[in-house]
Amino acid sequence: MPIEEALMEFVGIDIPGKEMEKGIPFVSFVVKEGERAVFIKPLPLFAADSMLKGQEMAGREILYRTDYLRGGRERFATGVLLAGEKPETFLKLLKSNIRSGSAKADIMEICPYLEAHLTLCGLERLAQEEIAFMGRKEAGTEDYREANGFYYKEVLSYVETGRRYLNAGISGIALPPFPQRSIFMAAWYREHNGNR
Repeated sequence: MPIEEALMEFVGIDIPGKEMEKGIPFVSFVVKEGERAVFIKPLPLFAADSMLKGQEMAGREILYRTDYLRGGRERFATGVLLAGEKPETFLKLLKSNIRSGSAKADIMEICPYLEAHLTLCGLERLAQEEIAFMGRKEAGTEDYREANGFYYKEVLSYVETGRRYLNAGISGIALPPFPQRSIFMAAWYREHNGNR
């Protein structure tokens, strides 16, 4: 599409309030291709991060926009990245551009915030997979499966709390303490073995 049309799509992005309330940032891109451009619609951070890796973009300019919550309000940040020879994820490309001194890469200094959110997305996916696995008999004894299920539910609770911390903060990255597995499991077994 013509660059002007892609930029109009980019500027007119409106993430539905219900999606923003989930607390996961959305990222969209405009990839310049000569006199034309490709608009990549807003995707949740975990999907957008891998979007660029599968594309052939060496030497192209990529305009990105991140819609997110901060201080309890909807905000957005934009930047311009230059793709290298090797395909990279969005955050790796962003960090690479920052390291190379590109002033346009991260004007709002949002990279650490996005990295923390991506980590929470990974923890959420892991916990969901583990909870699903704990429903199967080959996952271990009934006690073990039950304890693990409760632990990974605690991890999901941590993810929700972590998102609230990140999105409520005005500056800096502050997350609650992570639920240590060994401590959680020891407490769970003490409590449940005493009740049986």
